[in-house]
Amino acid sequence: MSIEGVWKLEMMGLHGWEHLATVFMQNGRYLSASAHHYTIGSYQVDGDSFAAQTSATQYGDVRTLFGSKKKKLKTSLKGKIKKDGRIAGKISPAGDKQYAIHMRLTRLEDLD
Repeated sequence: MSIEGVWKLEMMGLHGWEHLATVFMQNGRYLSASAHHYTIGSYQVDGDSFAAQTSATQYGDVRTLFGSKKKKLKTSLKGKIKKDGRIAGKISPAGDKQYAIHMRLTRLEDLD
């Protein structure tokens, strides 16, 4: 299954799933943004396994993420591609699984 397309990224928060960003994945490139950040990175697919390595930059009001308040943050996403087309797994600061948080990606549309 190709995962190229437009996706919604959500993270599990204190009050349930929180919409974090809109993600564009194409040809191994991972790009996302919200009203307060943008992320650039790459992704790999191996069977039903998904992995991405990203670098996020926050602008405006910097939020606390993974226990620290940083303008720039490298992250790692790892998950499984489900039969319904969603990707479920965890997101964490790169190299530190101590703060791994449940995440899910839901396909919104294909890229033409």
